[in-house]
Amino acid sequence: MAQMNDKALEELTVDYGERPSMEPLEGVTDEHRRAGSHLAAIHRMHLRDVYYIGKLLEQVKDGSINPSNLLQRVASASLTENMRTFGTLCGRECQVLNFHHNAEENSIFPQLEQQQIESLNLVVARLKEEHIVVHELLDRLQEASHRLVSEQSETNFSYAEAVFKQLTAVVKSHFGYEETELRDALGKFVPFM
Repeated sequence: MAQMNDKALEELTVDYGERPSMEPLEGVTDEHRRAGSHLAAIHRMHLRDVYYIGKLLEQVKDGSINPSNLLQRVASASLTENMRTFGTLCGRECQVLNFHHNAEENSIFPQLEQQQIESLNLVVARLKEEHIVVHELLDRLQEASHRLVSEQSETNFSYAEAVFKQLTAVVKSHFGYEETELRDALGKFVPFM
């Protein structure tokens, strides 16, 4: 799964094979579940940004705004007004998702793996594989947005739209799996996430 840049767009998915499931943990309390649900709140924030970018793409498609104004609209939106202009269609969202996954990979996942619970380790391993797919799609969206801004063609717009739709489907599936399988473990083993 390591080499992604040579894969066709439709091959970049997280819905392959059977995803491992987390076995129920003993001693999980309502407090653990509430703490573990914090991840879902973080995911909702990311999905709001994805939804907003999708709306902007729809406006480009229907002619309400043109691609050259797209980056400016993203940068001046209330979601990003305190951020510097990042120069890509997915700008802040790409940065935030990368930060989110890096925090998981470098801090949260190692804490979970230290528990030495086989089903948990299998879930974490699968999530790491899925992060590779998400990152490849983020890279492709950045590339597609640069092409769209430099050459405003129907071909470039269609490609940016296709990458965005694939990224959206992958992120929704990935987030749902992660929230479902890790909620109790996060609350019990990483309560201050």
